[in-house]
Amino acid sequence: MTFTMKGFGLDANGRSTWVAVDIPFKEVTPLHAETEKQDGAYWGISLNQPGEPIGGGPEEMHLTNQPRMVWVMSGHLDSTLQSGEILRSATGEGTYVNGLALHHSSFAKSREPVITLSLTFPGTVDYVLKK
Repeated sequence: MTFTMKGFGLDANGRSTWVAVDIPFKEVTPLHAETEKQDGAYWGISLNQPGEPIGGGPEEMHLTNQPRMVWVMSGHLDSTLQSGEILRSATGEGTYVNGLALHHSSFAKSREPVITLSLTFPGTVDYVLKK
């Protein structure tokens, strides 16, 4: 059984684009599934105020330099990739981030503070999820 999560990936030219990331799960009971134990490096939490100034300007793109999964816990955020695609993530939605995928995250359109919870994995590009 797998769960498919949206993610930041790289196209054939090394530009960031949206990809689908399959996360392998094993069924424990009919109502519960788990992954194998993964090598998480650390957890992080971020609080962003609506309309706050954006460092580097409204078109700034940056890298995380580490693979991570990010979940929106409050509000929503817009993520723009080099492909030009923009995707809005609402409360409860998660995204997998390739460490070398340039992206811009905007919180300015949210009516409430955007709180995100992230799990960062070791390495710099992609983390291979254990099956």
